[in-house]
Amino acid sequence: MPKPILPESLREKIANLFEQGLSSVEIYDAVIEVSKPYVKSHEQLMRCLSSIKGKITLKRKRKKTIQVKRFNVPRPKKFDVTRHQSTVRQLRSNMIGKKFENLCKDIVIDILKNYEGFKAIENANEAPNFHNPPFDFFAFKSIKPFVIEFKGSLNNFNAPGETQKRRLKELLKRIKGLNVVLLQVKLTTGEYRIFYNDDMNLFFDGKKVSINPVVKWIETKLDKRKSAND
Repeated sequence: MPKPILPESLREKIANLFEQGLSSVEIYDAVIEVSKPYVKSHEQLMRCLSSIKGKITLKRKRKKTIQVKRFNVPRPKKFDVTRHQSTVRQLRSNMIGKKFENLCKDIVIDILKNYEGFKAIENANEAPNFHNPPFDFFAFKSIKPFVIEFKGSLNNFNAPGETQKRRLKELLKRIKGLNVVLLQVKLTTGEYRIFYNDDMNLFFDGKKVSINPVVKWIETKLDKRKSAND
């Protein structure tokens, strides 16, 4: 039997985090630095985490026949943050989240447009008839519509809360063909991480907030797009 790649203490820590119900991404972010002396690559760490997660899942289900899907956290990508230094200088780690993210609007559009190929990008927070949507931007990639949630920080990759994830999941159920993206940006190092559709863990409970106004707004955008292409 091959020797485990990660030391027992670290494997126990990871197992405990899975037992506590943390998402795979949260656990990856929690152990990536301490695991660096033991793994040779991003892929090797993913295999280790998937293996531990599989054992925890089997333990919960108490079945030996269940198939556990291997997960993979997207690698960070670089972008040219020097183009946005005037914005970065305004940011503070203790800023209210919405103020921080509003200041980053041009940075987000730059990444979405010039690095990920999105077009017709709109800020959902500036839309009329509803407030506090569970995403920040609406855009198209090729002909596919996407809702895009942005999480920005000076030094960390932040994740959306449980209520927001539940509302996004509800939105995807309501609108056929809609896609979702989570864009995490770390300003100090000029890095971003992007999660498409199934990469996101949306299965969290939370207080229900009506999604009807958001659904209607997206449907009007899709109708306009369809009319323009007819």
